[in-house]
Amino acid sequence: MKLYQKNTKISITIQGDGSEIFEYSLPLPHGYTRNGDIYTIEYIVNGFFHTNKSIAYLNDILARFTLSMKVLDTRVTSSEDEGIELSYFQCLKSIKRANDYEKGDRGEDNIFWSIKLYTEDLIRESGEGNLISYFLIESFAFARFIDRAKDKSTLKAKCRSIWNWYDERGWTIPRKGLGMSRQEGAKKAREKRMADTKRKILSIVTGMFKDDYKTKSGRWNISKIAKDSETSRNSVMKYLKEIE
Repeated sequence: MKLYQKNTKISITIQGDGSEIFEYSLPLPHGYTRNGDIYTIEYIVNGFFHTNKSIAYLNDILARFTLSMKVLDTRVTSSEDEGIELSYFQCLKSIKRANDYEKGDRGEDNIFWSIKLYTEDLIRESGEGNLISYFLIESFAFARFIDRAKDKSTLKAKCRSIWNWYDERGWTIPRKGLGMSRQEGAKKAREKRMADTKRKILSIVTGMFKDDYKTKSGRWNISKIAKDSETSRNSVMKYLKEIE
């Protein structure tokens, strides 16, 4: 999570009629926009969040919104305006098992399982079938494990594989024995990376400006394709062989 300057603005997009604000006795938002049955509220919160403890506190508040109403998206940016304290949102529902994620040795990747258990708690508290914001999962992981993970991309890959797995199952928790394994999560993340890489390369070599990526002799300019698609030369050569 990025460091925030001065104060912090949180934006929450919700599906509902707006009564949720009054149901939970929330303060009047600093910003409010509506599009049909979807609306976005904005709050300016005093302070910026840069330590693990403060980030965890902010994430807890965002999670409370997700558990209390049907949240479609959450965003956090910096603000120079004066705001309110996070304590104003204590009336929202809270996660009951927030301290149990890292207990026990499962013999596998404890970081993966901690993120997975956190996600299942969000689903359980929000109600199965309700979309959980990816931001909540990633920000939880960065607040708890950024100092223990191999690198940011690895930590993001764990979050994305978990989010995708539950999204494909309509945000339900499978019966015991049918859950997601770390191996399956890693496999799905790898498959997604490969699919994204292939898509980037094919969009160049089959697109409107594909001829710009050929040399005077008519051969593909491997280096230019790799640079513009942000992939490796080996990947470019691999997928070029497939389409040829």
